[in-house]
Amino acid sequence: MNACSRLEGEYLDQDQRANPTVDKREKMMNGTKILKILRRALRQTRQQFRASAIIPIIIAALGIGPAFALSPVDPVTGATPWAPQPEAGELRPGLAVTYSYGRQVHVDDIEVLRNPVIGKPLENIAHRTIDGNVLTSTQAMLVAAHIRGLIQFEAAGTYVFRIESNDGVKAKIGGRQIWVDPEIHPNRWSAPIPVVIDAPGWYELWINYYQKKGTSALQLVWTTPDSSEETHVPPSAFSHLESQVGQ
Repeated sequence: MNACSRLEGEYLDQDQRANPTVDKREKMMNGTKILKILRRALRQTRQQFRASAIIPIIIAALGIGPAFALSPVDPVTGATPWAPQPEAGELRPGLAVTYSYGRQVHVDDIEVLRNPVIGKPLENIAHRTIDGNVLTSTQAMLVAAHIRGLIQFEAAGTYVFRIESNDGVKAKIGGRQIWVDPEIHPNRWSAPIPVVIDAPGWYELWINYYQKKGTSALQLVWTTPDSSEETHVPPSAFSHLESQVGQ
């Protein structure tokens, strides 16, 4: 029985017991009872609403929600290799990262970083934490990051990426935007992102990312043309150049 049905039943019981000669004081007492019933029903409704609102948040935080939060995307074509292709001696391990600290609410807010600080390079992109520091930064919240480097494709073909973020992210490969999820949100995976690579080699990897507060996540996984297994992009596929530090 819902709150309204209970209210109606209690009110009818009172009305049926009422004496036509009931005095003003008894009417006031009945009115007070009805008011209490209304308040109790309102409290129950609020509790039910809070429970229904918080359950999706808990599911997302635990990472047990749907695998793909957003609609599938069209294949990304037109990515261009880095030119000229770097010599082995020019490559530095990992990805260059520059941080800024402050409140952000949209990925476009961090096109230019305020008071940038060069951070320790990222070995890979496999970050998820409840309350730890964001990536290699020195803070657990209010962090923005410019991640710059190169990603190596050993063969031509279609590579299928997925990106998890919390909060906003924008990512490009070879000058082509592959994904953007710009606003504040809990841990959320992208749909599969097919990226067509026409020639093997090193390609620019460009990521802008920010985290406001609470949990944080940034992960990059792929399925290569010669495999059906999805894995994190390995550290061996990442490098950066001196010229990309601090961008």
